[in-house]
Amino acid sequence: MKIASLSAISLALLLTACASDPGPRMALEKTVEVDGTVLKFNGSYHDKKNILILSVNGDPIMQGRFPPYTPTQNLKANYKDFAVKSHCYFGSVLGKQGGAFGAIAGIVQSSKNSTADKCELYVNEKLVDNLYF
Repeated sequence: MKIASLSAISLALLLTACASDPGPRMALEKTVEVDGTVLKFNGSYHDKKNILILSVNGDPIMQGRFPPYTPTQNLKANYKDFAVKSHCYFGSVLGKQGGAFGAIAGIVQSSKNSTADKCELYVNEKLVDNLYF
């Protein structure tokens, strides 16, 4: 009886721990070719930790956090001989604020068709693709 109770409690704790942190949201990989070089862009956003990481060819080269009430993040880095930057807009950052502010933010975003969580990707000042989370 004690072993069955202990097993049930252990299982419940394990399931609770796994369910409480779904992990980061991953963007679908985008592949572009710039000056004969293939660049594979990817990214992840961890809601609970508020960390956005963007990678090129598997190397995490840009990272940032969204300040309170700010849905935009501009990141830039150099990758090999390329100037890489991104302009990210995450509508979910504002929507999660809750209360009247979150409700108003959701209405404003919907009216502007800007509810998606995305990063525009630039290489050498040229827009090459978008990552969607």
